[in-house]
Amino acid sequence: MIKKAVLKKDIVIPAGTEFSPVPPYSTTTHGEGVYEHVVGLTNDSYGELYYYMDNLDKRLNDWFDFEEIKT
Repeated sequence: MIKKAVLKKDIVIPAGTEFSPVPPYSTTTHGEGVYEHVVGLTNDSYGELYYYMDNLDKRLNDWFDFEEIKT
């Protein structure tokens, strides 16, 4: 069963947060327990948030609801 994570609270990225450049032609492989969300900033720019969630960490229930993805 595949589940999605639905955020319960706002996550705020404060002004002044630095974003480091990714090396060109880099590839990242994610294993199980990694969730992503794409955020559009303008018509030509976007950002991606990746979050690893340990399913044994019960404190995540304060932050996320986990719902089955219906196919």
